[in-house]
Amino acid sequence: MSRRTAMIFWTAVAVAVLLLGGGVATVRRVIAGGTVGDVVALSLTVLGLTAALLVAGRIVFVSARAQRRARRS
Repeated sequence: MSRRTAMIFWTAVAVAVLLLGGGVATVRRVIAGGTVGDVVALSLTVLGLTAALLVAGRIVFVSARAQRRARRS
């Protein structure tokens, strides 16, 4: 894995962790009777978390596939 790819991967992981924490806090607020703004914030957090996890997962998938191909040859 190149340095740039590793940096993108770890950045995506860090973003996912931060968004997960924010999402948990927002869920608690919505459950306690939050406003429409809280629901919008929760929706944006879920979308961001999904995107960050997809980026990190794709990097892992492609890296694993490249390693498998390297072992075969």
